[in-house]
Amino acid sequence: MRILVFSDIHSNRQALEAVMQKETAFDALVFAGDVVDYGTDPVFTVDFFRSFKGCHHVVRGNHDDHLINVYRTGEWMRAKGKDFKWIHHNCRLLSNEQVDFLDSLPLHVSFSADGYGYLVQHQYDEKYGIIESPYAFDNYWNEHWHGDGDISLGRRMIFGHSHRQCVHVLQGDRLWLNPGSASYRRPDDPDKNAQYMIIDNGNIEFRSCPYDRSIQRAEAEKYRVSGEMMDTEIQDFMFFFGDAKTSRDPLF
Repeated sequence: MRILVFSDIHSNRQALEAVMQKETAFDALVFAGDVVDYGTDPVFTVDFFRSFKGCHHVVRGNHDDHLINVYRTGEWMRAKGKDFKWIHHNCRLLSNEQVDFLDSLPLHVSFSADGYGYLVQHQYDEKYGIIESPYAFDNYWNEHWHGDGDISLGRRMIFGHSHRQCVHVLQGDRLWLNPGSASYRRPDDPDKNAQYMIIDNGNIEFRSCPYDRSIQRAEAEKYRVSGEMMDTEIQDFMFFFGDAKTSRDPLF
């Protein structure tokens, strides 16, 4: 089985389209959370998962939960000026049905493929922690694994959230996998490509592809000129999608 794995698309239509145009042949899709926020086209990214045809395993992320709360409390309707953020921008564009879809996504899913068990969840704890010991791995697996089928070759957990591509090898058959972010990087990582992972008959391969970042930057520039968004939100975009060296470079 060939599995396309990605995470943290964050309303980034251009990155999502680039990955899907490059990877046209796969048997299953795994998405490890954060469909929305910190991007310009939540309608496209939400509707992509709503309408995807085929085998897929999709979980809800912390930014998805945040948007659901901001939308349903009506906070997005009251935010303006320097209190306005990308989360409010996204809420303005989404419908009740699209938000309900996000809320319907599970926090974790389990499945088996090619002799491996996969447990998918967006984040392990409230921050950016990872599982450090076989004991903790086994406890977490026993609590959250609800799959079936042959897993005799190994157990693998897939997490997003950190935006860092990695394989964390624990004792024996235990692996922690993160496909990286298909959208933006952390401040210490200058790479701007969309990151993802292919698992082909159990073999893991990290991949990335470039995409057009100009649309995201142009939207941030519009808000910079109008002064109708929090400065730090615009600064983040200038790093994510522009040429700023850090996420806190001063605005012009």
